[in-house]
Amino acid sequence: MTRVYVLYTGGTIGSSGSPLTPMAGPDFTKLVLSMPGLADFQVAGYDDLHYSIDYLDTVLDSSNMTPSDWIIIARRILSHYDDYDGFVVLHGTDTMSWTAAALSFFLEGLTKPVILTGSQLPLARSLNDALLNLVGAIVLAGTTGIPEVCLFCNSELMRGNRTIKADTSAFSAFVSPNFPPLARIGSHPIVNTALLLPSPPLTTSLANPDHVARLQNTLQAMAMTILDFSAVSVTLFPGIQCTSMLASVLEGTQPPIKGIVLGTFGAGNAPLSPAFLDLLAAANERGIVIVDSTQVIRGAVNITAYQTGSSLLQAGAISGHDLTPEAVLTKLIYLIACGLDQHKVKELMQTDLRGEMTVPHP
Repeated sequence: MTRVYVLYTGGTIGSSGSPLTPMAGPDFTKLVLSMPGLADFQVAGYDDLHYSIDYLDTVLDSSNMTPSDWIIIARRILSHYDDYDGFVVLHGTDTMSWTAAALSFFLEGLTKPVILTGSQLPLARSLNDALLNLVGAIVLAGTTGIPEVCLFCNSELMRGNRTIKADTSAFSAFVSPNFPPLARIGSHPIVNTALLLPSPPLTTSLANPDHVARLQNTLQAMAMTILDFSAVSVTLFPGIQCTSMLASVLEGTQPPIKGIVLGTFGAGNAPLSPAFLDLLAAANERGIVIVDSTQVIRGAVNITAYQTGSSLLQAGAISGHDLTPEAVLTKLIYLIACGLDQHKVKELMQTDLRGEMTVPHP
């Protein structure tokens, strides 16, 4: 028998009322069991595929998610890791890409699928995208064995840390602009096995009970350290008064800033204002990690292509390559929360850890 653990965190998929509000976990469980093909915690047509439903103590609209909640979800998955063959996290779509990216970093050494899904319309409504997403995610989690954090939406399974929410209302709400889908569901799932990440070494594999225990302890510690610093994202725009605005962010934020993502133009370009660049250089000297991340959806930062980019490099910034805005900030938060120094954070920000980025060859 194959078992899938479904964790309901809230979101539109389980919402009701006007305005929409996530229903409580027990009520959502009853709703799921009333759906065609999902009675008795079994998936019709898959005789050996069973699922269970768990839920957070307080379910959330995903706009209320915080980094602390990412750790709670990761620890909940780890606490059930040995008992299930795959995991589904039901989540609001607004910040689902953030949570998917974060979980990919926090859950080091995955050997089983963790699939996030949600919907644009509630499961309780007659017209919805929720049922297809829910059933598809359970089937993929229970049958594919893909050892990654993924996001499933509208028949496509994407690497979670490569996704962006690109539409506020269409059922095809998410895109993976710089990496192809890992799988698609039609009459049956089709997996592109050539794209999957390799299995982790045993020392850092969640198939190793010792590593599961170590990671639980690490996440427990990170639940505290993640409250002791700030990492922020600042989107540049033409005419921005960079110096005054950045100074207030860098010097006035509590808890103190340890990382900043600059949403830059084009291939990673920013104004050449000496005062702006001096401010960044001073922040770099104080140990703040500065990441140059393009605002453009497709493509990557080429920090040395233009003077307006190379000046950021000279001020101490590093390239965000083709990381999505969600992945670049969650990765930065994760690495800082690990307690690493500035040099190590910079090194690992430019290293592909979980398939989140494409590093150009030298």
